[in-house]
Amino acid sequence: MAYFCLGESVFTIPYLLERAAKLFPNKGVVGREGTKSYSEVRKRVLGLTAFFENIGIRNEVVAVADWNTPEFFELIYAITAAGGILYPVNIRLPPDQIAYTLKKSESGLLIYSDDFSALAKVHEGESLHIKEVAEKADEAEPEVNVKQDDMAVMLFTSGTTGLPKAVRYTHEKMIHGALSIAHQLAHHETPANLTPRDVIFPQIPIYHILAWGTVFIAPYMGLNLVMGGRFDPAEAVRLIKKEGVTWINAVPTMVNMLLETKEDLSGIKVLIGGSTITIDLARRMEKAGMKFSTIYGGTDMLAASIAIMTEEAKVKGVDYIRQVTHPVPFAEFKIVPQEGMGGESGEIYFRAPWLPMEYYKDEEKTKEAYTEDGWFKTGDLGVEMPDGGVKILDRVKDAIKSGGEWIPSSILESVISEIEWVEYVAVLGKPDEKWGERPFAVIKPVDRSKASIEEVKEHLAKAVEEGRIAKWWIPEEIAIVDDMPLTSTGKINKLSLRKMLLER
Repeated sequence: MAYFCLGESVFTIPYLLERAAKLFPNKGVVGREGTKSYSEVRKRVLGLTAFFENIGIRNEVVAVADWNTPEFFELIYAITAAGGILYPVNIRLPPDQIAYTLKKSESGLLIYSDDFSALAKVHEGESLHIKEVAEKADEAEPEVNVKQDDMAVMLFTSGTTGLPKAVRYTHEKMIHGALSIAHQLAHHETPANLTPRDVIFPQIPIYHILAWGTVFIAPYMGLNLVMGGRFDPAEAVRLIKKEGVTWINAVPTMVNMLLETKEDLSGIKVLIGGSTITIDLARRMEKAGMKFSTIYGGTDMLAASIAIMTEEAKVKGVDYIRQVTHPVPFAEFKIVPQEGMGGESGEIYFRAPWLPMEYYKDEEKTKEAYTEDGWFKTGDLGVEMPDGGVKILDRVKDAIKSGGEWIPSSILESVISEIEWVEYVAVLGKPDEKWGERPFAVIKPVDRSKASIEEVKEHLAKAVEEGRIAKWWIPEEIAIVDDMPLTSTGKINKLSLRKMLLER
């Protein structure tokens, strides 16, 4: 049996599949149409690699627009094995921003599935349907000659504060970031721990940091990887039951939708992040028998921290692990004080071996975000906890500066979300002549008929009595809305909300 010839460098993406094909012959990638072993997947990837080598994609960007499918998994390995640079298109961005990213990526080839055929019209290079690519797979068995320092993946930020920014990662950096997640979950006590017996089913789309690295973690650990296509809560639950899934990743909005199916999800382990996990959601997951670990990271820094069960976390329970995460191996944080902010809080700076250290062809944004001594300015406000964890308080741009003091909007949002009928809540800073800014709460209820602004005020007053928030933090205005704008990653789009507020 012929295998990839990987040369002197094995810290590459193709190596992960090569190793899995040899060591875990009974495990593989599960799609809606069945399962293919890692050995079978490797054979398909070989043929695709030969095709990509024949058309000459080395050092060229190949954009792929698809849901979480087995075919996309194969393309990740084939494109990078042929020396190409994969750009998984963020298909949840607005159409004009998708077109921008395709142009900014300088992709010479776009591969798309049925749902994204319209992108072929705006892509300036060649475009191929994903089925056409499959048909062009060669029977040859090429020798793969990529190195760990070769560029392998291009990603774009979600564009919530302007146009999306591009970052590029080498094979080594991409794998190192993914394996830091695997090591934190496999070697430390944490609710969403990973074991050799788990079945992984990422709900996070591939365009978001390659499904938080699960496309690498599964073959690395020899686990079955379920690729269920477009996220649909009912279909996701069906696949969880059918395939014996034990572990998923998701943003809070996805977990909410899964819980709303009312299906039995007890025993499922969840790696959750992307936005604040409210105390209400944490308790609902606990009641449903789901175990969760919180993750913190981003497109421009990959994995940063995951909650582990320190002694303090064991004592304080789910309310602690929903808010506090701990650095993954080889990662470190420091808290940089901000003007007008007292105590130990400040902006979170992050450093790790896998940082890209630049935004692609954007010198101005690079200087704003990455320091010369290797730190990334996350733009998040936080505080270091006694157990070495970090607690995220807010985004720097979302924190409300009132009378020279800071109000963390995320804490107010968490308190308001405890009200049963609240589905989404965002607290923004509204310009104020006297104080500079004052909090303004926007709430989307589950049921409009149950919504009550007076109940919100009473709940906040109670939180003041309990010492959880300061009295002067209480929003002076509260609005009930029928719709809440969300970003491509399921977060509340505060940029859009601010525009709505200005229009009011």
